[in-house]
Amino acid sequence: MRNSKALLGVVVIGLSAFCSAARGQMKDAGGIPDYERLVQASQSGSGGASWKLAMHYQDAGKFQDSEYAYRKAVDQMKSGDPGPLANVMDCMGTMYVQMGRFEEGEQLERKALAIRQEQKDSLGVGLSWMHLAMLSLGKHDNADGEMYAELAVERLVQESGETGATGEQKMTALTYLALARCAADRCKDAIAPLKQAMTIAESAYSEKSFPVSYVRFLQGYVNWKHGDNRAAAKLMQAGVGGMEAQLGWSHPTFVSAMQQYEGFLVATRRNAEASEVREKLERFAGAQTMASSGNPAALDQ
Repeated sequence: MRNSKALLGVVVIGLSAFCSAARGQMKDAGGIPDYERLVQASQSGSGGASWKLAMHYQDAGKFQDSEYAYRKAVDQMKSGDPGPLANVMDCMGTMYVQMGRFEEGEQLERKALAIRQEQKDSLGVGLSWMHLAMLSLGKHDNADGEMYAELAVERLVQESGETGATGEQKMTALTYLALARCAADRCKDAIAPLKQAMTIAESAYSEKSFPVSYVRFLQGYVNWKHGDNRAAAKLMQAGVGGMEAQLGWSHPTFVSAMQQYEGFLVATRRNAEASEVREKLERFAGAQTMASSGNPAALDQ
């Protein structure tokens, strides 16, 4: 139970980066201002611009704006092709999990799964199972989490044959399987899928990229729960270092990672390091509060 309570913060760390479209592809297609202009210019459009804007907001941790854009995309797409509608519902469900609104997230994920099964969308069904695994872990339903993760890995990560899944999607399925096993106090069995996820990450991304840093952080987390604190310290430190370079202290994804890292430092009696991390968390939380109250320059201090 202790493992499962600590798990949600770890599970949500990589969600915004791994939802649907690849992070790099989204950057190539434009940023938040570009899609805001597109949405404003096409109020009665097909919903594609609203969907991508919603994912950009989600990636930035702007969940209220993301929810509004997702709702607009669903409204625009509900009378069109059911496939894209399922994709939007699926990603919107992951946003609700990040917000801790599990019931709303589950409703959307199951609607997306039903559409994909009706459409005989093999890849889409695998992605739905993957996100239901994530949702189950967030609810601390470890048995369902492992069941859905195993189904997702079987569908998305085949050693022979092309599944259509992206590297990000394969990595995500493997990390959820690892975390489900660790939550069930079988952290030793979590090492192999994370090793496979790291192989995928290193074949496609640079050493300090978010995917490599994220998987390395998870390897550290699993080693910690498995009892290998020495390996955990090295891996988690490298992981948060890479994520800091990519995201920075103002990003909720990085804050979640550092909260988990602080927990590790406290548990392993690295008190000086834990105090330093805690001080930074408090300082940047204070700066974020000041910025949201009308002093944006606080984040630049």
